[in-house]
Amino acid sequence: MTTLLKANALSKNFGRKQILRDLNFELESGHVTGLLGPNGAGKTTLIKTLMGIYPVNSGGIEICGEQQSYKSRAHLAYLPDMNHLMPWMCVRDAIHYYHDMFADFDLQRSAVFSEMLKLDLNERIQQMSRGMQQRTLIMLTLSRNAKLYLLDEPLGGIDPLGVDKILKTIFSGLGEESSILISTHRVKEIETLVDEVYFIDEGQFIYHADAESIRSEKNQSIEECYLEVFENA
Repeated sequence: MTTLLKANALSKNFGRKQILRDLNFELESGHVTGLLGPNGAGKTTLIKTLMGIYPVNSGGIEICGEQQSYKSRAHLAYLPDMNHLMPWMCVRDAIHYYHDMFADFDLQRSAVFSEMLKLDLNERIQQMSRGMQQRTLIMLTLSRNAKLYLLDEPLGGIDPLGVDKILKTIFSGLGEESSILISTHRVKEIETLVDEVYFIDEGQFIYHADAESIRSEKNQSIEECYLEVFENA
């Protein structure tokens, strides 16, 4: 395994309000890591800080062994928590847009994921349901050959019948040399996907464990562990 991302004493403020507080963690290749916490816990702020959208106030971030920079962002594929595609685009337009934007975008992968997610290449973004827009964004993000995929609430707007298909698609996008960080408050639905979890609340990690150790040593599901930790937080 290779360390793809490392954060040291990472903190982020907005004015006088501290949002992230001295976070330390590493993300290894070949792993799916769950960033779990309630709404407002700091998940989106952390992911945007890792992406460089928000500047770091203190601490440091290393990506693939180098200090965070504009250049290092090329290793990251980011799924935001909101749709950012132009309404007039159809799925085919969005694919060409991403292909022009990102050197690592793989048209063959996009065709595979489009079929898996049952996307109509001619359908316009403005005509889609929120769930289908989310499927399109997932397809676009996973079609990049990135080292690290940062997925912020990828299940938002997805109906229960579509969740399993989405999770299978996400898992199929993971290679031995890449890693996925998935942020969500829908803990039960990512139970079988993650290898390790970080529980975050009020900008601090309050629990970190390997998923298998939760099951074997604590004899709990991740959802049961999550509920116990947050009830006692």
